[in-house]
Amino acid sequence: MATFPPAEREKAPWKAPVRRGPTEAGPQVRLSIGKDGVGFELSLPERIGCLVVVELLAAIPNLRFPLDVSGGVARFRHKRADLTDLVLELAARDLERWAAPRLAGLLGKRPPTVWASVRRAAATLAVVDEDPHLPAPRVLAFDVVAEAEHDDVHLTIAAPRGAGLPAPASSLAMRCVRGLLGGLATQRGTRFTVTGASRRIARRVLPEAGFRAPASDGMRVTVLAAQGDTWLLSAASEGNVIDATPEGSRARETWLLTEQADEARLRGDLERARDLDVEALGRAPRHREISRRIAELDQLAGGRAEAALATLAEAERDPTAPEGLLVGELLAEVGDRDAAIAALVRSGETEPTGALSARAFERASELTANPTDALAWLDMAVARAPSLAHMRWTRIQRRLEIGRVEDALADAEHLDAQAHGPAARHAVWRRAGELWQARGLGKEATALFERALRFEPDDVAALAGLGAALVSSDRAPRGAALIATAIGLAEVQGKPASAMRVELAKALADKLGDRPAAIARVQEVPREAREALVARALEGRWRAEMGDLAGASLAFARLRDLAGSQLMPHKGGPDGDLLGAWLVEAARFELDRREDPLAAQRLLACALKLAPRFAEAQELYRQVGALIARPPEPADVEADDPSPFRRTEPPSGERRAFDLDLAPSEAAGEGGDAEDNVRVEELTRLLQLDPNQDAIVDELALRLTRLGRTHELLALLSARLEEAPPERRAALIPQQRAVLERLEADARAAGRDLEASFFRDALKM
Repeated sequence: MATFPPAEREKAPWKAPVRRGPTEAGPQVRLSIGKDGVGFELSLPERIGCLVVVELLAAIPNLRFPLDVSGGVARFRHKRADLTDLVLELAARDLERWAAPRLAGLLGKRPPTVWASVRRAAATLAVVDEDPHLPAPRVLAFDVVAEAEHDDVHLTIAAPRGAGLPAPASSLAMRCVRGLLGGLATQRGTRFTVTGASRRIARRVLPEAGFRAPASDGMRVTVLAAQGDTWLLSAASEGNVIDATPEGSRARETWLLTEQADEARLRGDLERARDLDVEALGRAPRHREISRRIAELDQLAGGRAEAALATLAEAERDPTAPEGLLVGELLAEVGDRDAAIAALVRSGETEPTGALSARAFERASELTANPTDALAWLDMAVARAPSLAHMRWTRIQRRLEIGRVEDALADAEHLDAQAHGPAARHAVWRRAGELWQARGLGKEATALFERALRFEPDDVAALAGLGAALVSSDRAPRGAALIATAIGLAEVQGKPASAMRVELAKALADKLGDRPAAIARVQEVPREAREALVARALEGRWRAEMGDLAGASLAFARLRDLAGSQLMPHKGGPDGDLLGAWLVEAARFELDRREDPLAAQRLLACALKLAPRFAEAQELYRQVGALIARPPEPADVEADDPSPFRRTEPPSGERRAFDLDLAPSEAAGEGGDAEDNVRVEELTRLLQLDPNQDAIVDELALRLTRLGRTHELLALLSARLEEAPPERRAALIPQQRAVLERLEADARAAGRDLEASFFRDALKM
């Protein structure tokens, strides 16, 4: 078989030839005539996906000189040639652009950002999903190590790692490579094999140019190299097979050990994968990569941080292997914050992938209590991944927190420069305006919202934001008018307007002094809206300020009903402590203004359900319970006593120690027993931690009563009576007597006279 290297061809084909632009009109083939015969070669580079075929040479066998070549290429088109030489290029930037749309759905719905870096016989890939609805970007990083065997190319995944991933990094890396290679490769665990690589390329190029597919027997890969950001592959019919690299050998050995576990991991059978990993670790003790995969599975399972750290601690140390955020996250989970920060900073400094390095620095900034260190690490995060918008937004917030407003504005300007199109630029300035407004910088926020409206004048969120900013900067009339305009636009466009109604109501009540109009606005907020809770709380507050006591009480009752119903907690609504503060405010209103301790007690019980550790609610609930349980003594309180805890007789004339009408969801009925049983277990644990919580005792007693668990109730009350102060004993004794009477009656009805006598004796005592 003859070969026909062109005279200008260099001896080292991995030295990238001068690039001529890949053709757009299909492969361009010409005759190659040498002293030994005739063949075909590409006259221009040809692109196949992200690959560029730089050189392809095929020899026509069994031709003898002299030859008539006057017919040119057409004269020999029908002859079957033998492939002799092939050179391919894969540029990192081409791979990034080509891969991104093909990986949509891997980490999120949108096409991710792809980053690639190449080196001899290996490459590092990173896939980043910067979904604005996620608290942080999802980052997947892994290495791909190439080996050649004759004309076959093996691609093995090594060191899979990531941050914020919904599945093990190794399974996502396998899905990524499989999605890019499609049917070109066969897969066994983390190893993908492209058989007959030269043959596949030649049969793709020459038939498209009208030539017969060449024979490729004897072709072998002779070069796997990198130059700059380009990966080079050369194959020839003559030449030596390339030697394996140390990196390739390590990747191959790891694949052999973990193949079965990786197959289980890819199927989603994580427990089976872990068992197989543990078995492999027994065959290869202290193997760093296997230990890391076990620890990763334990982290995903939850509650196994100590076991995961122990597994990693026993593994052999490999300072050259990137670890990602795994160690730092595990240390943070067990509460060793200083060690977690050190591990994250070390990962950020050594991680070759910019996005993952940036996330490590950002995570360290989240854990530290030192604002100077936090900002320094955010600076490093932005430097490592300047194109990641999330890092800049995080730094903007941190800079605003410490008053570096000009620096924060510079970051916003940079994001504006990165944005593509009016919609993206509008989103940048609207979000910036919201951040400035949240920090109380209304005057500066006004200018930012105006920039946003320059790109989308009818955006209701930006219009409402501008109105709120004007209200906070002492231009309330104009601001309220803009918010009202935004509400009208939202109704026309079918967009939610509850948040804007609340903002307008605040402006009317606090800035313009028009509480009736403000109340009318918050009443427009529907029950199912996430702003319904704040709307009911504000309505109650404003009605109380106006002297409408009955209306305020009704609004606060609606707040309690809504807070305890199945609609709570609302997605994105207030947290338990904030809602608890509103309920405490409502309870104080019931005590101070309406002198109704029972209504106050119901509100406080609901507050404690949502925020069990809220100290103000606990103390006030204890005082209200003592007030209700105190026997009536006319001389005890003067008629003009200004105390907010002045006793009043309940409408029924009956005094109770507790009245825990927590919420409609607590009512008896379908599913009530199951909920009570769960809550009893929770309350029992809380009481073991702090036996002095009377509110917990009262709720536990009520639920045991509803469940009919009378003996447990008796044990609870008896234990509390032994250590209770006199005022508390006065409240508990009637409950204990009622329980003993019920037990006595039940025993006599069942014919257990001896047991009934025991309860009767206890009653006499």
